[in-house]
Amino acid sequence: MGEDRVYSLPRLAGCARRRRWAVALALAVVALALAPSAALAQPAAPAAPPQPLQVIGAARPPYIIETNGVGTGPAIELLQILARSVGVDQAVRILPFQRALLALEQGSTLYPALLRTPQRENRFIWIGEVYADRAVFFTRRDRTPVGSLAAARELPRVSVMRGSELQGMLQSFGLENFETSNSEIDNARLLHAGRIDGWFTLRAVGRATWAQLQFDPAELRTSEAFATVPFWIAGSADLPEQTVATLRAAYRAARVDGRYRRIIAPLLALENPQ
Repeated sequence: MGEDRVYSLPRLAGCARRRRWAVALALAVVALALAPSAALAQPAAPAAPPQPLQVIGAARPPYIIETNGVGTGPAIELLQILARSVGVDQAVRILPFQRALLALEQGSTLYPALLRTPQRENRFIWIGEVYADRAVFFTRRDRTPVGSLAAARELPRVSVMRGSELQGMLQSFGLENFETSNSEIDNARLLHAGRIDGWFTLRAVGRATWAQLQFDPAELRTSEAFATVPFWIAGSADLPEQTVATLRAAYRAARVDGRYRRIIAPLLALENPQ
């Protein structure tokens, strides 16, 4: 007969502890193996909803005219036709030029009339041209109209809108005899009061601003054009492709059916004021 095995209690307890450790280790290994799968099985976090499209501009008569913080004018009328094609029907909020441009850079924004320049070409999306204006020097009637850059350099004091494309243009011309103001209205008032000798701006903008302030148009002298620059409806670089395509299609339709020509008629009238 075989010998019966006799186990002491300490030895039995040791075996039990080893079995519990083995089970715990096996469970831990299984948990680690399943962890990535469980993580993959979790639903992805929902994407952030797109920002609503806003319409913002800066006052620049005759294209954008401010009335109690709300914009009117040919560029705004044209943009609102286009904006409705993508379900945006809202008043245009008017901000100072630098803030309006910042909003356009930050995204989800349409701008009614921005000068399209080489420096801005790749920063924004260009929907359609509003009007091609001409950069000129305005002087008072007691001074000979500026006929050359050499003559412009002889003006003691020239003013231009701060931060505008035209400020950079004066710098590219090598002119140093200029100062800057916050708005075209400020520049028109300075010229009318005789506090500056020349005002560098766009022809339609200058004439419309002068008329808005009810100054005598006979007091204003206009130089020949030193550059032709187009105003365009601009959009932020993050606009969805389908939105851009719809806006451009609406612009082409307005050109074809005559609405565009009707809207810009006041700008054409400023070419040869009576």
